[in-house]
Amino acid sequence: MRVLIADQHTKTTRALRMLLQEEPGISAICEASDAESTLKLATEKAVDLILLDGELPGRPIKDLIDDIQSLSPAPKVIGMSSDLEQGRMFLRAGADAFVSKGDQPDWLLTTLRRLI
Repeated sequence: MRVLIADQHTKTTRALRMLLQEEPGISAICEASDAESTLKLATEKAVDLILLDGELPGRPIKDLIDDIQSLSPAPKVIGMSSDLEQGRMFLRAGADAFVSKGDQPDWLLTTLRRLI
């Protein structure tokens, strides 16, 4: 599974990359720090899944998820935030899953495996 990490915080991106590199069959192949670069990389790199931060600058998450879903094939989207209300917004917007940034790393890995 080819994963795009879309988060504006370098520490979070680095931690996610380290977590994913330990998982067989999952590769964090690129990173984005705003909505435009997320969409551009998702298109250019043909990613399978996007880990999408709820605070990503550039455009509303609903619009970005709509644009991601219009890609062919459309990558899966896991929304990430420490705000549970934002989690509900992710799911209403069409994300495939949501994980809280406060969850244990194993929860993210379990969610990833479920979407493979």
